[in-house]
Amino acid sequence: MSNFGKIPVIDIATLRSDDPVKRMLCAKRIGRVCREVGFFYIVGHGVDRTLVAEAFAAAAAFFALPTEVKMRMRDKSRRYCGYLALGGEMTNPAAGPDRREAFGISLDRPATDSRVRAGKPLRERNQWLAAPPGFMSVLTAYYQSLCDLGTLISHGFALALDLPENFFARRLRRPIANLRIIHYPSNRHLATRSARPNLGCGAHTDNGYLTILAQDNEGGLQVRNPAGRWIDALPIEGSFVCNIGDMLAQWTNNMMRPTPHRVVHRSSNSRYSISFIFHPDLGPRRTSREPVLPKNSARSL
Repeated sequence: MSNFGKIPVIDIATLRSDDPVKRMLCAKRIGRVCREVGFFYIVGHGVDRTLVAEAFAAAAAFFALPTEVKMRMRDKSRRYCGYLALGGEMTNPAAGPDRREAFGISLDRPATDSRVRAGKPLRERNQWLAAPPGFMSVLTAYYQSLCDLGTLISHGFALALDLPENFFARRLRRPIANLRIIHYPSNRHLATRSARPNLGCGAHTDNGYLTILAQDNEGGLQVRNPAGRWIDALPIEGSFVCNIGDMLAQWTNNMMRPTPHRVVHRSSNSRYSISFIFHPDLGPRRTSREPVLPKNSARSL
């Protein structure tokens, strides 16, 4: 990885082009950024801006509910699903509890699905018990839209590696994806302390395949380059911030590698973000930790 000083912006509209040369050029840029930075903004993604705005409005309405109401939507059976209270997660133990609250959903299977009735892991129904009006429909639509976007980006990953264009996409037909709306409350008092606690989310790499993040205008997301310098991932209107996770690193023999990042929220305003962690289909358990791709399959990245 290079000692980058900024996070690149990539227009991915040409990944939908009928011209294979244009798709390949875009994919090669994605591949180069994944090798050198591990983070990138995307524009030209095709996600309806109105839907994004509705998702943020739904998040604000939900987190404004009384704590006792939100607690009814906890999900003790699945990590990252249901409501997570303020301080209920510690992404980096060295930084202490994260100063944020969240609500997550994953693929919502019909109640008639035998795997749901059998209580299979990652197959339970989502929690919508005390949701505000329209909350479920907006988040469900946003979830599906981001699944489509994640699949499109996956075409770029495959082309960047000189693999068949659907190499990753064919493993993303029923993805175990997780959508989280996240609220970082005001830190106007905490931010003035000399011995600062965790003001957001501790430094970490994502353990999944691909993360697609929508952030509001408050800022706070930071990415660490190989020299140890923290680079601000400032909000860009109409964009998403994407980063690769540990799973894709293993899948590509570390040709595409995750980058540490954190959130430092010092503002007197609340901060909202919407994180979409894209995971492949839930398939057979692998008994080997060997990479999926052979070692010579990612030379052209």
